[in-house]
Amino acid sequence: MKNETMKEALEQLIRNIKEEKFYEAHEDLEHFWKVLKKLDHPLKNLIKGYINGATAFELIKRGKMDAAKRVWATYEKYLVLIDKEMECYEEFKEADRLLQKLKRERL
Repeated sequence: MKNETMKEALEQLIRNIKEEKFYEAHEDLEHFWKVLKKLDHPLKNLIKGYINGATAFELIKRGKMDAAKRVWATYEKYLVLIDKEMECYEEFKEADRLLQKLKRERL
């Protein structure tokens, strides 16, 4: 989606994770991340981390467990960037909660 807000992108990510549409989750955030990267937005690396989180579970679906573990490590590296005062904190936390649940079940 072009011209979407960060909140909308994260809400779409959450829907896709719940529906186990991990490739789509990656794609939805990829566009948003490219915009943030160009703007050097402070949340660009956190968004990149969530892209990696979704990608890890797509890799599991494709039978690539070793690659999934490597990509998951990148996701976890960026989690330290979450702050209660940040924009869209609740959406970031909900997406993390869902991804962490999947990690416990599958990774």
